[in-house]
Amino acid sequence: MSKVRTSAYRQTPTPEGLKAIEKGTLDYFDTEMYANFNTEVLEEYLEEKNKRDGFGTTKWKWNQMLLGLVIGILFAIINQYVGLKVGMIVSGSWYVAYLSAMALRWSPGEVNLSASASTGASMVCTGFVFTYPAIYLLAYSPKYEMNGSYLVDSSLLLPDSWALAGVAMIASILGGFLGCLYFIIFRRVWLVEDPLPLPGFEANIKLMDIAGETSKEGGMEGAMHSIRLVGISTAVVMLFTFLRDWPIFGTGTYDAAGEEVKESFLTSASKNTEWYDGADLMVPMSNPITNYTWLGFELTPMMGAIGWFMRFRVALLVSLGTFFTWFIVTPLAYQYDYPFYYPLDGNYHSVSQFAPIGSIYSYSYVARPMAIGAILGGGITGLLKMAPVFKTTASDVIDIFKGESDDAARKDYIEGRGWYEWPISHIPILLLVSLIGITLTFSTQFGFFASFIFSLVLCLTTFALGAIAVKVMGETSIEPVSGTSFIVLLMLVLIFKAIGLNESDTAVLALVGTTVFGGAISMSGTVIGDYKPGLYVGNRPMHIMKTELVGIIPGTIVAALFAGLLSLALARGDLILYAPQANAFAAFAQIMLGGQTPWSLLTVGVIIGVFMELLTGMGTAFGLGMYLPMVVTLPMVVGGGLRDYWESRFLDVEVEKKGLSEKERTMKLLNTYMIATGCIVGEALLGTFLAIYYVLPLITG
Repeated sequence: MSKVRTSAYRQTPTPEGLKAIEKGTLDYFDTEMYANFNTEVLEEYLEEKNKRDGFGTTKWKWNQMLLGLVIGILFAIINQYVGLKVGMIVSGSWYVAYLSAMALRWSPGEVNLSASASTGASMVCTGFVFTYPAIYLLAYSPKYEMNGSYLVDSSLLLPDSWALAGVAMIASILGGFLGCLYFIIFRRVWLVEDPLPLPGFEANIKLMDIAGETSKEGGMEGAMHSIRLVGISTAVVMLFTFLRDWPIFGTGTYDAAGEEVKESFLTSASKNTEWYDGADLMVPMSNPITNYTWLGFELTPMMGAIGWFMRFRVALLVSLGTFFTWFIVTPLAYQYDYPFYYPLDGNYHSVSQFAPIGSIYSYSYVARPMAIGAILGGGITGLLKMAPVFKTTASDVIDIFKGESDDAARKDYIEGRGWYEWPISHIPILLLVSLIGITLTFSTQFGFFASFIFSLVLCLTTFALGAIAVKVMGETSIEPVSGTSFIVLLMLVLIFKAIGLNESDTAVLALVGTTVFGGAISMSGTVIGDYKPGLYVGNRPMHIMKTELVGIIPGTIVAALFAGLLSLALARGDLILYAPQANAFAAFAQIMLGGQTPWSLLTVGVIIGVFMELLTGMGTAFGLGMYLPMVVTLPMVVGGGLRDYWESRFLDVEVEKKGLSEKERTMKLLNTYMIATGCIVGEALLGTFLAIYYVLPLITG
């Protein structure tokens, strides 16, 4: 007799829903479907309906996948820049893919598949955004120079070699495949038998419902209008960013290579203005208040757009770490003249020695080490809080492999019809291929034994921590990438030190390993966001998995290419990007491998991270916020406030006056999303072109 599963998330079905299910009349997007989300009864019914009807309702077509892939590849580039600027990845690719598919009058199932292709291609870049640049920082950035030398040997890096990018790319493709395929094990348990809520997924279902109505009613013009808004806002913001950042006018000064230093149009126009430097409105550096804090507001459409997506409350919570740094840490550091370690000369200095810009140094050498501690403290506390998840995850895995989780219903092949789900038997095959492939790839640069250990740890942590990440993503819609990545980095550094690897190879292998892990675990969380809507629109899991796997390959290739270019420009100082995660990973690796360790600051940071995680559930985000200047986060808070103000004073008033339907309200809100997406795309694209402008001459000679 099989045991009865208990669940904290399973909802009670409605009487009307049960009647429709019993009669077999409940259909996709019916009112009772919305009323019975996460009841298990509905999910079991739709699972059987999809097995019966899913082989004919939606076809996997290359032209539809290519649209999603092109959009996803574009956002794989955009996410590189956005992630380095502010430490987060945007999900704009889903909205652009959705609107494009709706304009083509595709069905909801086809919209789901095309959007899945875009997320597969765009989200696999996570490790290359957050971790990979740390290698370049440790090889080139003066901030990480220790007594005239760098921790990482740059011989494998650009501009000298593409070798490291190549091996990281291959490993990330295999790791991304593993991250996706591991989800097959949990799909039935966590989406059908014991459905995780995935807060916010209902909005995506509603948008696909609107797409279905549009395909029947002929609402192409509305979708095309939204797409035009993306194009117009992208063009306007690209022009503004060009005027703000692109070096045009000579300054009459020359760099070490004898090249004339150039400046942008807005910088040139603001030469005699202390409160504005072409990019930031700010309190002048000569003002005594800058000893205590640095107040300013960056003219960045991207950050305002990100705040618009977040809304005011979330944007404010994400910015708490920044406010803590600039309103508490840096003022106290100057007030008490805190002595900090300065790695450029290997000595201790007091903050007052750097007046009138003491806050800039206390931010760099006091607040940032505390931020690393806060990230670690918040991440570890978050994992400990998930102890019940570890237990239930392990129980689910054991049940699956023991055959106690409705094994009869887990058959992935339906006789005479084809594959309903991707074969679970492919997991051990891919695991073996990944173990051998990653080992052989890295052994060309780092030796066989270290490469084998590296590969083994990656395969195991991707499964164990990936399962946890999927569960947390399904419970909260937040994926603990940063927290789990720090755990993997710590583990890899300790292992490589134990086997006697030199410091440079240890740093490179550990950071590349964390890069691969970040991409893999991101894909583990991404697939649940595509699989769950797929269940309610009639798609076969086989098609969604096929779409995700296809998206990983071009997404990873593009991510590896642009990660090298952007990381080199970042480390050399050509691009002013704050890269909070990359700096945190670089500093953490340097501390563990020979740098002067500010234990007191790290300890204080850990305590802060633990406290904030327990208080808000966002300890890691708080630590990352501590890494950002206020000039970056203030536009995000303003953007969130403007969104709330616009909805309450304009949108809701119009809905009430004109009696707009829910669909009409949603489309008006979606139009603002498209404008915001254009702001992000425009600034990120121009920033990427600027990085290529700076780096290409170094590579081509």
